[in-house]
Amino acid sequence: MKCIKAILVLMTLVMLCSPGQSLQVFSGDTVSIDTAVADDIIAAGNMVSINAPVDSAIVAGGTVNINAPVKGDVIAAGGQVYLNSDVGGKVVAAGGNVNLGGNIGTNLVAAGGQVNIFPGKTIKRDALIGGGQVVNAGRVNGTLTVSANQFNNTGSATAVKFHKVEDQSPKREDYEMGFNIFSLLAMLGYFILGLILVKYLPGIIQAVDGEVRRSTLLKTFLGFVMIIASFIAILLVAATVVGLPIALISTLLFFAALMLSGTFVSFSLGKWISERAKIKQGDLVCFIIGFVILNVLYLLPLVGGLVSLIAMSLGFCAILYAARAAAGQAKAA
Repeated sequence: MKCIKAILVLMTLVMLCSPGQSLQVFSGDTVSIDTAVADDIIAAGNMVSINAPVDSAIVAGGTVNINAPVKGDVIAAGGQVYLNSDVGGKVVAAGGNVNLGGNIGTNLVAAGGQVNIFPGKTIKRDALIGGGQVVNAGRVNGTLTVSANQFNNTGSATAVKFHKVEDQSPKREDYEMGFNIFSLLAMLGYFILGLILVKYLPGIIQAVDGEVRRSTLLKTFLGFVMIIASFIAILLVAATVVGLPIALISTLLFFAALMLSGTFVSFSLGKWISERAKIKQGDLVCFIIGFVILNVLYLLPLVGGLVSLIAMSLGFCAILYAARAAAGQAKAA
């Protein structure tokens, strides 16, 4: 699963950070793309359907339907993932059920409870699949590598490597698998949320960015102290019973700030890198660069935990400083 997460973030960098490349974002309970988009898209919702050609797609939802050709790569995660049309590039898919009913131009990486490659469909290079049940009725021109409890191979491949996973009662590995799938979906959610914030709330992003880049080391230390102090303060207020409503609201705000800290730090990191590398790109691309690099760092052994703690502490402190400055400006006005 860590391999899949690394592939996802690296593919995102390749797909979205090329010079002059842009993207379009779609979100809502039901998302239906019915007109062609000559661009890369990111879509999230309870049900997402791509019914017209697009350049490339990153999609997350309860049910994902790709019913039209995709010129480049596809990254999809959901309860049900249906690939019903051809993809010119790579496909990375994760879900409860992953159904591949289209030709894939290069490689496939898929993970799910049930993964199906339908008859007559071709994967032009290699396929790496992990799941409970895997069915290949198509053609893999390269190596088909499968790790599953059950594997039914009525199709063909240049080479087949199968590792049988024993069906056992839920153990630690099962819980780790579920946790990693959840963290993968959460990462996609943070990515989409960050794009929305950068595009529609640039004032907030810029305000927090200014605080992140001002006295960075000091704010990182203060942020760590503030996180501990805030947690203790909330417990003390809640213990008074009278202050319980305040404690509940403070807890929500506290966790919201913690969850958003990495998003703001991603933007600041991407902007700092762009300035040092003299890359002239918009704020969206700066966020994407920072988000991808930060999440790759999170995956590193030992270092990843430290990077996560630093980003959380710095982002938390910067958010509080920006909120205090905004409150002061509102009071002065």
